Parts: sequence; structure tokens; C-alpha cells
Amino acid sequence: MARMFTLECLLLLSCLSSCCSIQVFEFQGSGVQLDSHLLHANELSFTPLDFLSFCVRLRFYFLWEVSGFLQVSDNSTGQMMHTIQAEVNLNYIRVTLSKLRRYHFLKQQLRALTWHHVCVTYGDGVTISYLDGLEQDRRQGFLGESVTGTHIKIGSWDAYNSFSGQLSQANIWSRVLTADEVAALADCTMEEEGDILPWKGPWTVNGDISPSQVSLDDLCKGASGTEYFVFNDFTAHSAFQVCQGLGGFVPTPQLPEEYNTIIRTITEYHTKISSLCKSFWVGISDEKEEGVWIDIQHQSQLHPSWSVAEPDGDKLENCAIAEGPQQFADTRCDELKCVVCAVPRRPVWKLLGACERYQRNVHFVALQDNSSNLIFQGYSDFRIIQNEDKSEWVWKDWHTGQTMASLSNAVNDVPIGRQTWTLTKAMCSQTGGSARRLLLTPCGTGYFSCDDASCIPLYQRCDLKFDCHDKSDESGCHLVKFPPVYRPDLPPEINNNNFSQPLPIALYINIESADVDTSSMHMHVNFNVSMTWQESRLSFLNLNEDYTLNRVPYETMQRVWVPVIDFTNTKGNHITLTDHQTTMVINMLGKPRLGDNTQPEELEVYAGPENPMSVRRKYSITFQCQFNLKMYPFDEQFCNLELTMLSASSRLLVFDKVATTAVFNGNPQLVEYFVGDVDIEFHNERDFAAVFVKCQLLRRSGFIIMNVYIPSLCLLVISYLTLYFTPSNFQVRILASLTSLLVVATLYTQASASLPKTSYFKMVDVWLLSSIFFIFIIIVIHTIIDRARDWDAISGFRRMAPSPSPSGNVPLSNYIYMKNLRTSSVDNVPLDMENRRRNSVGLSTRNSQSANQLDIQSPPEELQELISFKPVHEIIILGARIFVLAILVVFHIVYWTVVLA
Repeated sequence: MARMFTLECLLLLSCLSSCCSIQVFEFQGSGVQLDSHLLHANELSFTPLDFLSFCVRLRFYFLWEVSGFLQVSDNSTGQMMHTIQAEVNLNYIRVTLSKLRRYHFLKQQLRALTWHHVCVTYGDGVTISYLDGLEQDRRQGFLGESVTGTHIKIGSWDAYNSFSGQLSQANIWSRVLTADEVAALADCTMEEEGDILPWKGPWTVNGDISPSQVSLDDLCKGASGTEYFVFNDFTAHSAFQVCQGLGGFVPTPQLPEEYNTIIRTITEYHTKISSLCKSFWVGISDEKEEGVWIDIQHQSQLHPSWSVAEPDGDKLENCAIAEGPQQFADTRCDELKCVVCAVPRRPVWKLLGACERYQRNVHFVALQDNSSNLIFQGYSDFRIIQNEDKSEWVWKDWHTGQTMASLSNAVNDVPIGRQTWTLTKAMCSQTGGSARRLLLTPCGTGYFSCDDASCIPLYQRCDLKFDCHDKSDESGCHLVKFPPVYRPDLPPEINNNNFSQPLPIALYINIESADVDTSSMHMHVNFNVSMTWQESRLSFLNLNEDYTLNRVPYETMQRVWVPVIDFTNTKGNHITLTDHQTTMVINMLGKPRLGDNTQPEELEVYAGPENPMSVRRKYSITFQCQFNLKMYPFDEQFCNLELTMLSASSRLLVFDKVATTAVFNGNPQLVEYFVGDVDIEFHNERDFAAVFVKCQLLRRSGFIIMNVYIPSLCLLVISYLTLYFTPSNFQVRILASLTSLLVVATLYTQASASLPKTSYFKMVDVWLLSSIFFIFIIIVIHTIIDRARDWDAISGFRRMAPSPSPSGNVPLSNYIYMKNLRTSSVDNVPLDMENRRRNSVGLSTRNSQSANQLDIQSPPEELQELISFKPVHEIIILGARIFVLAILVVFHIVYWTVVLA
């Protein structure tokens, strides 16, 4: 009864094992190319296919030039024809369906020793490839003929086109699988056998093939999990550095389960040193602050579980080891202990700087044997191992036994990171025996490898601050990659096309300040000139989105072609310069492509046509202007900054009309002007392209108005008011007018001295000359008035019109004056002018005093006719007042209309 129960249990376990595991075949495990394959035991017979899908789960060991894993053949006509062929490589899958052959490039590279699920579907002229359930590529094309077949071969095409690794779940369907079905097959949530070819077989084994059973978990999650590398005799800092370089970290087991996992790994896989690793380093330290233990990986504070009486080292012991589950002890960091590195499963290692043609030759997987020997197994024929006496590391072809390079005195006794190797075979234009820097790194796409093989984001490379622990990310920051032949004296062409259009040069002119001298017609300008162009002959490296970090060193700038522009209308000869005051930057606008492996570093290469170059320099230059001062001081001027291309004619170089801009960012309020708009005029049609930067200058006329117009207007008014002075005060009237004339003439002289000599009149000239002319007319009128008064005196008229007194009578003084006119001399001849003027003034004064006390009755009848007429000089005065006022009003209306217009 007991034996029966035991047998039933064994059968049950066998059934459970078969349900949860999949048949797997290993091909060419030794790495030797052979025609090892599975052949379907039965001859196939299916109708010609116009729609089909095939899937396979694979895990490769080595990649050859052609790693064929599937072949369907048809010999129904007596001649063997291959109707389906599939091969796998690092970056692509090549599929042949009947007469249709296409490369399907992968979005992510295949990884050695990692299970991948590959599917290809065809229908309606579209071939779609999938990797691990995700669509990778789709290609157009028709079969030409329907797919037929009688034989199916798995694992190789022939001895030279074979697959090395493990294969499972190869199925072929006579329909197109949907994307959801492919994803379900990839993550093992659906199991469906192919109706054309089911994986269950039956199969005939031929050659070096080993069958096995693998659980679904290992098949579907083969790339997950953690691997452990164990090393002996490492200091704490070396342990941290090596583990980080391996792409992992030094674990800190805080739970007993975590500690037991590490111990079990050491015991099972590293039997040779398991007895030596009773204690091992953990990833904590209190070097920064005593008593504050920091997790090295996450840079966060931890509170570890210490052994009894630990920690006890004070400032001398700043690192820690694990002596048992939850039993940590502090110790000196320079002691030699075991270290366990926890590494995510299967990081891809690359050897950069080797100039290898095939990518598979420089891809490696880090392994460790039972003796804890570290091995870097290549994807193809190469591997990196230590020699027998462990004196150096060698990179060799294990098939031929040829050594490519060797490394002595490796840092921390491991070959990882950027180190100097000795070549034993010529490579990269270097002969055997020479030294060359090579980089062995686990860093993936988008990361930069520090010298110690630790990884930082690629955008932190050459950003003017240290991000690597060893500060290697700011070394060798070369931005420009020159072609083998480069002439800095020849201008570039668009896309390196000799038949392209002229290369456009974009200008950005930033005027910071300006000083305008109207008298000399000069404008002194402080401005920045930026020139931007596309240099299609160059490639760029290590660019950042922040263009200020993409500054080209002076030595490199001297080797690059830079356009030369002449400042044409300047005082003296001035051109753009490329000197120590010049800044050259590269603007990252395009998408990069990955660089090759000729350099021992990760490179993103940017194409020259997509990432323009710019040079910027500040200039302080005096430009000659052509001012039209007819409307001065109410004028609007324009001063041009004329720039002419000197590097080549307009057949090759022109100014970019779209991207060229000019701005004024200084204080727009100058001494005499207000800076307005800044416009640009292009003259690319000239023999040498030119551009005019047109600066608008609006006159600030307040100074002239306050110092010229208002004073001259006041003097003009004063001159006009002299027409209202007492006519008898000729000296006062004439002196006031002459003084006004002299002052206005002085203002005219001063205004003219501050302006350039012109052959035309300016508005200020018109104003001042008109003021002088008006004052001159007033002086002439005063002279005429004075002569008219004399004539009135000779003719016997009274000096003033009679003014009746309040009583209605005429003052006595008027009669006395008229009487004196007739009796001024015995012979009735008038007295001389001076006496007559003096007598008349005296009589007028005395008679005006008596007139206040006495009114005389109306004059006799013979005098009535004489009294009714005004003297001529009064008529002239009245006319002069009206005439001068009229011409002044008309002049001002016309003048200010012209000014305002």
C-alpha cells in the first residue's frame, strides 16, 4: 500500500512537472559551428500559404555572421527550394518568405544568455516583426509565389549558417496573428500550437543538440532577477567602485532572508572562496559624518542592526561588514575583505575603441565560474580573461587562440572601465605593441561611462561640472569632428552639394548703445554681432541642449571656417574678427546618431547641417551717416549700418532674409535723439551680398526749442511791442529793436556752429533768419515813423490827435502847440529839428500841467478843419502794427504747418 502511494505521488509530480515546464533544445553549446538541427520526423503537406505567422523562443550563446534558426524547404518538384528562412543578429532579423527577403531592424538589441520571443507575420503584402511581444518593424512587399513546404529544419541552415544557443516553442500558423495574440504568447499567458508546425513535433535530432525541460518562469522572465559576483581581498572603496562598475551595488542585507540568499549564493556558486567569506562588506559608511550611516547606493540614512558592542571604532572605523544575519560590525575601510556585488541579470558589456567591424565582436556577458574567476564572454569568438598566472588580462579569439590586446596592472585588478591596453595585433591604424585606450563598460544607450565604468546620463557629459566620482566626465570634451580633408579657407555648401543654392548666413545684431554726433554726421555704436550658418562638412560631439555649454575652444575655432563681414560705411576699415574675444557655440537642434566604436567613449554624433554654428563678438565702431537736416530740429533721421559679405560672392554666400534680425536694447533716449525702429534691408543681388541695418532717429527738439525758439520768439515779440512805444521815444524804440536783432543773430550763429555745413536751409535757419528779417522790418518801420513825425512837424500837424477833456473842450496845450508851429520864427521859417523837438517836448510838458486846471473853449472856426486830420506817422504806426502782426501770423501758420506735417 505504501509503495502504491509513493508511485502515485511520483506520477503526480511528473505530471505537474510536465505541465509547468517546456521542452528546450540546446544547439552547439560548445560554440563550434556545426550543422546541428532538428528535422521534423514527418514530411509536411499543407496547402500553399498566402498568409502565415511563425514564432520561436530563443536564447543565444554566440552570434555568427549568419545565425540561421529556421528553414522550410519544398522538394515536391524534385528540386529543393527554401521557401522560409529566418536568421537572427544583434540588431536585426532577416526573413525570407518565398521570393520576398527583408531585413527587420530591432528597436532594442538582443542580449546573450537571455530568453527572447521572436514572431513574424505576413498578410496582404505587409510583413511585421515582433520582439518580446512588441512590434519592431514592418515592411511592404509581396511573396511572388505562395509559400509551400515539405521539410522543416530548426537550429541551422547548414554548417556555416547555424544557431548557437537554446530554442523552444517554434510554431508556424497559416494565418496572421494579431498583436494581442503575439503579446500573449510572449508573456506566456496564451499557449497555442501552430497548425502548420506544432512545437510538440515529432522531431529528429541531428548533431550537437541537448534536450532539457525549462520552467515557464525561466522562459518568460529570463531577463529579470539579480546575479551575485563574489570577490576576495578588496578594500571597501575598491568594493564600492568595482560593484558600481559591474553595473550593480554592494548589498546591505537587513533581513535574515536577504543575508541567507547571499550566503547560499556564495556557497553554491563560489565553493573555492566560500570558506574565506565568513564576513563581507555591506554598502554603508559614516565617513561624511560620524555616527550617521549612509546607504552608498541610495545616499540615504540607514539604521543598521549591529552586533553586540558594535559599532566601536569611532572615527577610525567608518565602514561595515556583515558577520551574520542582522549582525553588522564597523571596521576600517582599508582592510581586505570579501565583497558580494548584486548585479541586475545579464547587463550587456561593450568594448569601445577597438574599431571592430561587427558589433557582436565587442559585446560581452560577465560571468564567474565556481573558482570565482571573472570572465567576459563575447557574443562571438572573443572573450576577456585573466592569464594563468593572473598577471594580466587578455582579449583573445578563443577559436584561433590569437590575442588581440593585453592589460597589465588593471585598476582594482579588473579590466572594467577606461584603461590603457597593449595591442598585440594591429588595429585602428596602430601597430602591434603600441598602447591604446579601451573601454569595457556595462552602460546602456543614453549613458556615459566614467573611467571606473560607473554610468551617468549622457547629457551630464561636458556640462562644466563634475558628475563622475573620478571626475572623468569633463575630460576630453571635443565638440568638433573634422573630416579627413577640410579647408577652412573655403566656404561650406548646403548638404555638401555642389549644385545647391548659396549658403545663407543669419545675422543677429544686438545694439547696446549709440552716440550720434550730428555735426560730423557720425554714429558710434556698441553692438554684438552673431553669425549663424550650417557647416555640413563637420560633425559635432557631446552637445548639450543648453547652447552655452557647447562653446568651442579657441584652438578649435581657429581651424573652422568663419564668414568674414566688412563694416562698409565706417570711419576706417573694420571687419569681423575671430580672436580671443570671439565666442563660438554649436546649437543642438537635430537628433543625434550613435557613434562607432573607434573611440573609447560613448558618443552621440550630430550632423553639421542639422546643428548650426554661431560666432558672437562685441564691436565698438563709428559709422558714417547721411543726414537730411532740412527739417532740423523737427527732423527724423536714419543711419545705416552697412555690412558686406567678404568671404565669397553672392553666388556662394548670402544673408538669410528669414533668420536675420537686428534689435536695439540700449537706452533709446540719446542726447539729441530718440532711437525708434530698427529695420533691415537686404541686397543679396549684389556681387557681394550686403545688408543695411536702418536705425530710426527721432530728434528730441526740446533743447533747441528751449534755447533757440522760445528766446528768439520772445525777442521777436519784444521787437513787435516797440511799435506800441511812445513815438517820441525814438532812441528807446530803436535800441530795443537793435538789441533784439543782435541777440537773434547771436543765436543763429550758435545754432549754425553746432550743425554741419549744408547747401540748403534748415528749419531752424528759416526760423532765425525770418526772425532777423522781421526785426529788421520793424527797425525800418521805426525809421519811417520817425521820418514821418518830422514831416508832420514841418507840415504843421499836431503830434497827437486831439483828446477832448472830460468837459468836451480841447486842451490848451494843443492850441499853444499849433500856435508855436506858426510863430516859431520871425520870418515864419521853422526852427531846426533839434530845437523844435526840444521846444515841443517842453511846451507839451508845461501845458499838460496847466491843462489839468484849465479847459479852453472850442477853438476858433478857422482851426476846426486842421484839428479833424491825424498825422501821417500815426497812420503808419497803425498800419505797421497790423502789417507786422499779419505777416507774423501767416509765417507761423505756414511754418508750423510744415513742421507738423
